[in-house]
Amino acid sequence: MAIKFDKKEQADKLIVIIHGEIDAYHSGEVKKFLKDLITESKTNKIVLDMSEVNYIDSAGLGSLVALYKDARMAEKELVLASLKQTVMRIFEMTRLDRVFKIVQTVEEA
Repeated sequence: MAIKFDKKEQADKLIVIIHGEIDAYHSGEVKKFLKDLITESKTNKIVLDMSEVNYIDSAGLGSLVALYKDARMAEKELVLASLKQTVMRIFEMTRLDRVFKIVQTVEEA
């Protein structure tokens, strides 16, 4: 299954909706797409709407951690929103829920 991105700007934040799985096959694509956005975006907050992400593996987590560091270096905030229970459990197991700002809904971000 291919991975797709939709993006929309709201007042002070850029929302990126990710459709698909963030796994070893797609993590490079996710990383490149989002790294470019972090560099180009005028907004200081980038919200990843993960409501359409059913699965993430260690490669996907690694990409998100790298993006988190890129965002911090660019003085931007990376927020994860609307994680499915299965995906959230992986963040909790790896303790990455303590690293990332994770919110229930995009509106909360």
